[in-house]
Amino acid sequence: MQWRLPIIVQIIPGALFLFLMLFQPESPRWLVEHGRYEEAAAVLAYIARKHPDDDAVVLTLREIRADFVGKHNLPLLTQFRKMGESKTIALRCIIPSIATCFQQWSGTNAINYYTPEIFANLGVTGTSQALFATGIYGVVKFVVTCMTLAFVIESWGRKRTLIYSGLAQALMMFWIGGYSGAHPNQGVVPATYVSIVAIYLFGVSFCLGWGFTPLILGSEVAPGHLRTAVISLASATTWLFTYVIAQITPTMLNRITYGTYLVFGVASLIMAAWVYIFIPETTGYPLEDIKYLFEKDIILRSLEDAPGGWMFLGGRRATSVEELKAIDALPTQSPKEVLEELKSRSDEESAHSRSLNRRGSQKWEDALII
Repeated sequence: MQWRLPIIVQIIPGALFLFLMLFQPESPRWLVEHGRYEEAAAVLAYIARKHPDDDAVVLTLREIRADFVGKHNLPLLTQFRKMGESKTIALRCIIPSIATCFQQWSGTNAINYYTPEIFANLGVTGTSQALFATGIYGVVKFVVTCMTLAFVIESWGRKRTLIYSGLAQALMMFWIGGYSGAHPNQGVVPATYVSIVAIYLFGVSFCLGWGFTPLILGSEVAPGHLRTAVISLASATTWLFTYVIAQITPTMLNRITYGTYLVFGVASLIMAAWVYIFIPETTGYPLEDIKYLFEKDIILRSLEDAPGGWMFLGGRRATSVEELKAIDALPTQSPKEVLEELKSRSDEESAHSRSLNRRGSQKWEDALII
């Protein structure tokens, strides 16, 4: 049972997941893509705890249907061809693959696969002790991942979790690399224990951001009618670089030793900088509105959403999603006329809202964010 028990334990979460999925409704966007509009409305109403005829549900369903006009049930090869139909589409399609590539270059799987050897290099002697430390590392990552998905990713947003996670990962890798370079003889000194803690803190940092946020970000950024192909490509990228890292890590540890950790630390800094400069915040936007985040002023918008990004803007401002939606809805008018129309419409809605409040109406007329 020495090797059978670990395999059996890994089957339990998968079996539990499979069982619970039997009770989950289909995605409303998948239902719309397949023409099952009444079922889609029922699912939207269930998610929002509203009636299917509620204004918010109807508006959201209308936007989803509009997004799929002429794009229903595209074959997989057609989806791959359409990835390059515009600059904006191509950008949205490549971001998930770049994110998953960066995810592997954080060094997480290097530590996952070679933790006993890494702990031995840090001075943890004995096979049983190294394996025990490895098991604790896995438990820490599992607990932090659950907490992140439950409490962190929605409150911090996609962008902040990736930035903070990348910076923390880099700091831990630089410490481990510096320690390994300064103590090549594997002797136990006070800094040894700090380095062991740094391994665990790296796992915590990874699970706070780059562990799962790239998967969520990728599914949000990908165009709805191309999501199958885009996520397939991102998954293939994940496993490709998982294999690459698993193959090159032993060679790196043997030849450049402590430089291995420095390489992963620099990669983590590059990852954080990429998100800071080029990735706008997607939290809080309906999937049908994500396209507007990448249509214009991408870097300006990304810096607006970044912590401290205002310092680099110099008073400039990205065009808001509401303004872009108004321009999209009124293509025959000039941008100035559209903005005037938007302001006028906003004033009318404010007056209408005050009128409804006087009559005690409680209806929500915005689209659902799902």
